[in-house]
Amino acid sequence: MKAVFAWLARTGFLYVLLCAAIAFFVFAWPAMKDGLAPDRLREDAMGAGELRAALAADYDAARAALARQSQALETQSLAAIDGRIAAARASRGAIDRELAGGGGWLDAVRPSRILARKRLELRGNALNAEIGLLQEARNLAAARDAQTRYPRVPTARSIAAATRTCAMWTARLERFESDNAIRREYRAIVLDERDTLQAGKARECGKRDRWTATRDAALAANRALASARERYDAFTADALENLPDPSANIDNRTVRDIAWMAFVALLGILLAPFAIRTLFYFALAPMVERGRPIRLSGPSATGAVPRAGGGSRPTLSLALGEDEEILVRQGYLQSTPDDATTDHRWVLSWRHLLSSIASGMVFLTRGSGAGKTFGISARDDPFAEIARIDLPDGAALVLQPRALAAIVQPAGSPMPIRSRWRFGTLHAWLTFQFRYLVFHGPGTLVVKGGRGVRVERAESGRRFAQDQLIGFSAETAYSVARSETFPPYLFGREPLFRDRVSDADGGAHGILVLEEAPMAGRRKGVRGGLEGAFDAALKAFGI
Repeated sequence: MKAVFAWLARTGFLYVLLCAAIAFFVFAWPAMKDGLAPDRLREDAMGAGELRAALAADYDAARAALARQSQALETQSLAAIDGRIAAARASRGAIDRELAGGGGWLDAVRPSRILARKRLELRGNALNAEIGLLQEARNLAAARDAQTRYPRVPTARSIAAATRTCAMWTARLERFESDNAIRREYRAIVLDERDTLQAGKARECGKRDRWTATRDAALAANRALASARERYDAFTADALENLPDPSANIDNRTVRDIAWMAFVALLGILLAPFAIRTLFYFALAPMVERGRPIRLSGPSATGAVPRAGGGSRPTLSLALGEDEEILVRQGYLQSTPDDATTDHRWVLSWRHLLSSIASGMVFLTRGSGAGKTFGISARDDPFAEIARIDLPDGAALVLQPRALAAIVQPAGSPMPIRSRWRFGTLHAWLTFQFRYLVFHGPGTLVVKGGRGVRVERAESGRRFAQDQLIGFSAETAYSVARSETFPPYLFGREPLFRDRVSDADGGAHGILVLEEAPMAGRRKGVRGGLEGAFDAALKAFGI
């Protein structure tokens, strides 16, 4: 648990340091460098939701200001409106230049820069709407000025009276012109009647024409003013309705949101193995345990079972019987009697040549001689101990040849070694061992193990680490079983499965042979690359 808590503390401390570094260089450093106000630091701590809320408030304020401008512009003069149009266009040009300037590489996720740019875009859009509104207001002011040129408009009655008067003078002039020539000339020369009639007609008809034109112009100005006001109101409504909302396209990618997502991802990465292990422990492992175990042979017809010849020790003395021989692995023959017969044997079994070579059972020393005692010890491994396992006739033991140090067998009758393959069981795939070598008696096996070899009764079932296994009785049931305690597996201190050996008939005759400390005197850890692949292949072939 100490290692687990230490790892959690290191991981948490690293995450805090990363967040602090990001916060400093994104938030504090610009404030120190540019002398920004504290409000900028508060803005940089915003999330995407807070950015949307702030921009929505700015958007509402911009729409309200535009509505107030539309009301104020209705009464402004043409000159004032022209001045405001020039100022608005200059401000819009400055905003365009600022927007075209770009920003830093963190501006896309830094809340204060996002907020500043969106506010600038909002101001630019509001200026576009304001310029359009000013142009419509200018048209309205021009129409209003044109309408004010006609303060007095002749009425229809006045124009009708002027029309009648014009017609009267016109009729009088026509009657004058229709008189006989002598009287007409007399009246024209003596009485000056023609000039009087023509002047009256011109005066009264001109008045009619002027009044009619004034009335038509005033009506046209009124219509132009009404049309300008209608366009102004429609443009105001459209500008307020279609002003782009800057809060509508804010992405969830602010620094705070990225930090939060990184924290969630880190939390998921940290917790995913625990969730998977919990599922495996409580769901997968019980299903696997119920699977059919591996059985390599049935009980011996003679009832013979392997027997341990005492406990393990650093040195073991073996006395040969009549017609017996011993095969000793290189580096394990400690002493031999002078009068013993010795020679060599190339491999343990020509039938299992590759297994013999891979397990190191080659160039063996063979000795014989009734009553001769041979000393067996691991000369190159200070942590290894030796144990003896006797196999009566009919007994069989599944053994990994890597643990074999010596064999005592009848002379001229090599100990039978048979291969057993198992592919159709899940236990073989989980242990990744498909081939098992079974040694059949009569004979004696001398096995080695780091810090000692332990021989136990299989009984109703015993569990152990897979790398501890040296061998087990062939009639026992071999399988995998769930690790005994959950917390060590949850925190990666123990594997999910441990090997299990039990008597097939529930008795107490089968044995299992375990190595006390598998890594004693050896380099700890799993080899990688081609060496690791080669080790896995040897394990699959039971070597």
